[in-house]
Amino acid sequence: MPQDAFTLRYLCQELDKLFTGGKINRIIQPSNDEVVFTVYTGGRTQKLLLDVNPANPRIAVIERDKESPLTAPNFCMLLRKHLLSSTITGINLIGFDRIVRIDFLTSDEFKDSVKKTLYVELMGRYSNVILTEDGKILGGNRGINMFDNGVRPLIVGHPYVFPPVGDKKLPTDTALIEIFDNCDEQRLAECVTANVQGIATSTAKEIVSSFKSIYKPFGKQFFEHLNQKLYSSKFQPCVLFEGDDAKDVMVYPYATLGGDIKSFSTLYEAEEFYFAEKEKIKKYKNKKERLTAVLSSAIKKVKKRIVAISSKQKDAEDAEENRLKGELILSNIYRIKQGDKECVLDNYYDGSKVKIVLNENLSPSKNAENFYKKYNKQKRTQIALKPQREQADTELAYLVSVMDEIELAETIDELNFVQAELLSVGIIVEKQAPTKKKKEVETQFREYKVFGFTVRAGRNNAENDKLTFTAKGDDVWVHVKDHHSSHVVIEKNGKEITENVIRVAGEISAYYSKAREGGKTEIVYTEKKHVKKPPKSKPGFCIYDNFKSMVVEPKKHAEFLKCE
Repeated sequence: MPQDAFTLRYLCQELDKLFTGGKINRIIQPSNDEVVFTVYTGGRTQKLLLDVNPANPRIAVIERDKESPLTAPNFCMLLRKHLLSSTITGINLIGFDRIVRIDFLTSDEFKDSVKKTLYVELMGRYSNVILTEDGKILGGNRGINMFDNGVRPLIVGHPYVFPPVGDKKLPTDTALIEIFDNCDEQRLAECVTANVQGIATSTAKEIVSSFKSIYKPFGKQFFEHLNQKLYSSKFQPCVLFEGDDAKDVMVYPYATLGGDIKSFSTLYEAEEFYFAEKEKIKKYKNKKERLTAVLSSAIKKVKKRIVAISSKQKDAEDAEENRLKGELILSNIYRIKQGDKECVLDNYYDGSKVKIVLNENLSPSKNAENFYKKYNKQKRTQIALKPQREQADTELAYLVSVMDEIELAETIDELNFVQAELLSVGIIVEKQAPTKKKKEVETQFREYKVFGFTVRAGRNNAENDKLTFTAKGDDVWVHVKDHHSSHVVIEKNGKEITENVIRVAGEISAYYSKAREGGKTEIVYTEKKHVKKPPKSKPGFCIYDNFKSMVVEPKKHAEFLKCE
């Protein structure tokens, strides 16, 4: 996003208007990178956030409450000591760089007014919050009592020095005219980013896109164009979307960036919306990764168990052969002598010859007994392994179905449903018993209105069970054939359900399944009374009969959706 000096200039103007004259009522530091001031101003309370997270440093107005740690960090205690009950006298951008200056008026022990300044440096990995008095450092969020990047001293009691800007110049510096004169017009945006303070690449491209030189050299023309654009009053705060994803927040819509926009009355509201959306995406990705890791580990363990069971089953495959050898030895015991190492006997079942290796130290009857012992042990193993293999196969199928749910989940709420399901079946185990009973995640099916019929779809295995087995017997149940999918129920309510309604329901079920990756797929449908759940089966598993089928194209059908 263009969180550059151009954007910050407009933001600081809004914050200055909103907070100047406000009194600091509360200061908390929710995390190492964040400081939140609660400010009483204009008859209401607002929260001012200073966030120096290197990934997304920002200054913002927030509505959401943030949790304060039980023990306040040292920097938070310093701010409380110096700034609690103080009054904000101004919020301004320093020059044209990403440094915001917040001025405070406080009182000392003798009730004299004292001016203090907080510098918020929003500069990527060098971001910092530094408190000063009379130009000298009182403390900082990080990087204090050291040399910042080996260049400037950040030491308590020493004068505060601005970060070095290198060779970059203020937009108003006329020395830029010569630089622009010597620049290739095709590389003008790169030239702006490399030589002008506080301008992001996207902002530079937007400014250059509207410039057309009248004559050469064009340095002076572009210098005037640049400043006119940077200091103009054009203002239409907005968030840029690509599909459902918030991609950028801007002072006004950039013609060089395509996509849909959502407009706001203030820039700080646009930024708060944008960062809230990004935070949702971040939480969604983190939760998805955690659930995927837990489930992958569980799947790996089950597969390992299946391999071990398969190995034992393979070892027991020749049980009938051992039984036959023992039987043939007893039938031909008069032909075998102790000390024989092997014998070849006629298989009276199919007329073939059977070669049998014998233990020369044992009698023929003992050799036969050994083969029967092996046979009996192998049969017991086969009997014991069969239910174990069935259980492992069922468990693996269930875990794979939940993995499909995770991959298909589009919101963090849907992932919360999956997490609740994994907790209920014991795949996720809470480390400590909760002190109070947690509120259960509320079931909320996807609900559609399709040509006058109510159609509901489950979001996960637990919801699929609840939806299917609370439906009426004559309601129509829809599912993707041979794939894990959302269970979909069409409420009949005494009306005749048409094929078009069933098709839409099938398309929804196919969309919320792995089958959607392969295009057209087959769905099955039947009355709910023909759907049964076997005893002790995993959530989401059922059997059905008396069904019909049709081929459909997976579709989300958001146009029919009543509530998410």
